[in-house]
Amino acid sequence: MKQNSSRTGKTKKSTGVYEPMAKYLPDTGTVITVDATGRMVLPKKIRDHYNSNRFEVRETKGHIELIPVKPLRSLLGIFPDLNVEAIYRDHDREVAEEDT
Repeated sequence: MKQNSSRTGKTKKSTGVYEPMAKYLPDTGTVITVDATGRMVLPKKIRDHYNSNRFEVRETKGHIELIPVKPLRSLLGIFPDLNVEAIYRDHDREVAEEDT
């Protein structure tokens, strides 16, 4: 295994062979990486643009789509008299009653 030196002078072991990214598509945007546990981080610019931190994942022919999931609070403009906190309280109360 190859060893590399870091800025601190400590050596670390490389875990594999460097493999350049395949260029089969035109450069259309940011490329993100999935880590060993399957997590990926969407850039803040994208999360802010869609005003969401939750996305539905859909697999389609040859690609994966991320569809932003709007939070319940985003409906407040549609129903100005809607009391979201009361809805949450009522729901929690009903669940607690069902559990007893």
